[in-house]
Amino acid sequence: MEIKFEMKPPKDLLRARGLQEGGPVQKLVDSECMRYMAPYMPRRQAGELEHMMVMATVIGSGQIDIPGPYAHYLYEGVLYVSPSTGSAWAKKNEIKEPTGKELTYAGAPMRGKKWFERMKADHKDDILRAAQALADRRGN
Repeated sequence: MEIKFEMKPPKDLLRARGLQEGGPVQKLVDSECMRYMAPYMPRRQAGELEHMMVMATVIGSGQIDIPGPYAHYLYEGVLYVSPSTGSAWAKKNEIKEPTGKELTYAGAPMRGKKWFERMKADHKDDILRAAQALADRRGN
């Protein structure tokens, strides 16, 4: 008796489920992260951070980008100041230093610092279920 076992290459198996790099499942995860994260982000300037995130992020890359000179400071939730002036305004290319003073956010406690981590704590299972459902649908 001879048994022959043939298997498709892993790359083909991943593609069949939409799990390849930049594929449908990654695009869904990126989109869902952004959708769930938006209500956690500071929004004083009519959603400017959210708009920058949507414009700068390549859906399917697995990376969510939020550019801007102040996005990092808002994310950290600590007041950063110029070491030369002691104010929030810094000279060009000057690196600000944290003061240890916590920022306050309109819309808190939902909106505030570390919005990705807080969103993930609340919605990780929702995102994983959606990704699993998409991979399952594609596999059938």
